[in-house]
Amino acid sequence: MNHLRGAILFVAAAFVQWWWSAHWSFWGLSPQILLVLTMTIAARRGPNAGMGYGFLWGLFLDTLQPRLFGANAFALMLTGYGTGMARRQIDVVDALSQCLLVLLMSWGYFLVLGLLGMVFVKSFWWAGWGAFLCDPLYNCCMIPAASVCWQWLRSRP
Repeated sequence: MNHLRGAILFVAAAFVQWWWSAHWSFWGLSPQILLVLTMTIAARRGPNAGMGYGFLWGLFLDTLQPRLFGANAFALMLTGYGTGMARRQIDVVDALSQCLLVLLMSWGYFLVLGLLGMVFVKSFWWAGWGAFLCDPLYNCCMIPAASVCWQWLRSRP
């Protein structure tokens, strides 16, 4: 992997996530682009790369919403690890299995954030039913774009 392209992807994805959630959200709902990209990288490169990108993107998300600093970093790091380890048992590169995994990991992401809120803030950090039910579907729609980003990252200059 080209390190310059990895840095460009990191910054561009963070910018697109911020822009989309700030300007293009529909009823306050927007896809979790960084979650999908973390899963795509972990599915193709393994748990270490997924955890690294997920942790750094999570820190970026934590700076946008500093309610529970570190929660997004921890949740995305777990997502990268889980996806990277799941690739040994199932084919997570296939579009259908990746969509199913994105659905499950999105719900798991919300639950991890809620449980971290219970532990550290003494209240379940709930994003709302709209986000819990619609964001996983939005995330599945982002899988083709994440695959294109991965192909660009892997292409030779």
